[in-house]
Amino acid sequence: MGEAAHVIPTVADTLEGDIQEALTICGGDAITALRITLIANAFLEAQIDELKEQVSAGYARGRTRTRKENTERH
Repeated sequence: MGEAAHVIPTVADTLEGDIQEALTICGGDAITALRITLIANAFLEAQIDELKEQVSAGYARGRTRTRKENTERH
């Protein structure tokens, strides 16, 4: 037991690290970091929508909803 215990990072630790990395990349400007994060998120959502359209209807069997259907449910 002379060795240091192996610490498993938690989700909060990982998230905090990601936040600090984004702020560092943006020179400490939180607004710019948020703007870039929102742009990246929109890009990824567009990719998901595109991939959903490419999946055959028989394979998906109605398991996927369009973005419009998702927003109508809320």
